[in-house]
Amino acid sequence: MPTITVSRNVAASADAIWALLADFADVRWIPVIDNVTVEGTGPGMRRKIYGSKDPSADPTIETLIWTRPEQKQLSYRITNNPLPVSKFEAVVSVEDSAPATGGCRIAWAVDYEPAGDDGSARASIEMVYGMMAEWLQAAASSG
Repeated sequence: MPTITVSRNVAASADAIWALLADFADVRWIPVIDNVTVEGTGPGMRRKIYGSKDPSADPTIETLIWTRPEQKQLSYRITNNPLPVSKFEAVVSVEDSAPATGGCRIAWAVDYEPAGDDGSARASIEMVYGMMAEWLQAAASSG
């Protein structure tokens, strides 16, 4: 499978960003979500995400694979993905990038299988994770 890493520096502490990501059941920081249902807890838990554009559409399903809180990392798999991919597994890491200013770096390392053109898949992944970094920064700043 191809891989891509998308990383962004954000003006929020690593602890604040990690707190948002580590609570896998709570994605209120994503403004385009209309509804989320959660099955289970810890590794193996699944969240079904319903977008606000078409609430009757099948949900995106994200399954938590593992977490490493001491390293501020977690891994998840997405099925029924709205991106142009047929397989998708990511590891997200948060690390201090500028401790003196309170900033951090968020990186998503993604293994995926494009459904069609790889360029379109890569562009979509980069766009989505760029937006997610902005949403995480906004949520960490408001909380």
